[in-house]
Amino acid sequence: MKNIFSVLAFLYFISGLNAQLQYKTDKLYISPFASIGASAILNQNNFGFGEMAYKFKPGKQAGILVGSDNYLKTSFRFGVIYSEIGQKYYDILLEIPHEKDVSLSYIQLPVVYKYVFGKTKNYDYREVFKYIFGGLQVGYLIDANVVWKRDGNEVDFYDFVSYGPYQQDNKNLEAIRENGAVKSDLDFFSKIDFSIIGGGGLQYFISRKMMIFTELTAEFGVRDINAPTWRFRNNKKAYNSSLNVFTGIRLGVNYYP
Repeated sequence: MKNIFSVLAFLYFISGLNAQLQYKTDKLYISPFASIGASAILNQNNFGFGEMAYKFKPGKQAGILVGSDNYLKTSFRFGVIYSEIGQKYYDILLEIPHEKDVSLSYIQLPVVYKYVFGKTKNYDYREVFKYIFGGLQVGYLIDANVVWKRDGNEVDFYDFVSYGPYQQDNKNLEAIRENGAVKSDLDFFSKIDFSIIGGGGLQYFISRKMMIFTELTAEFGVRDINAPTWRFRNNKKAYNSSLNVFTGIRLGVNYYP
């Protein structure tokens, strides 16, 4: 009987050791997730007149990340993200309300380095771990929609930028006419966008093969999103690159096959 207990104790020890070692070497994981937050376009391009006031524009993302944990401590994450971002603007110009609503849809490809704090080599999977991450992201624009409104009524692009006194004040109208009619709002924007991304979060293993996480994420564009032929100085004879920004909260699951 004593020998039986010794064998059982040994097997229990081995099984516990195997469970503890399960994530010590590189381990592939797959992470579906969704994000909600706020988006913005800094340095708006209004084709010849001043900037309008910024209004809140929600942003959302959904995607899947793939990575490989090194002792649960570090990993590189790659993935594919569908992102809807943009900006709303509103102001009173010439005593008339003006609105502009930009909606952009991207397919984004991030490359991110992740670092987890704490002693992960002898981890307790019931413990909450903190982590940070940062990296780069390239985006491909797949859809764009710009709504122009004056005094509550939707107008076309040229009507918006050439209305009334703008015919004299807007020095870009001749060049805008030379560009020709806009067939699609996609024409206003560059196809490729680059961003720096970073943030931090919390992760918690609900089992040996599944971990849930929540994180704060921020993305800052580093490339002008306006198409080269549509980059015009404003009424102060200045032009600054328009840049995408997104900040939000992300919820997801890491699954270890």
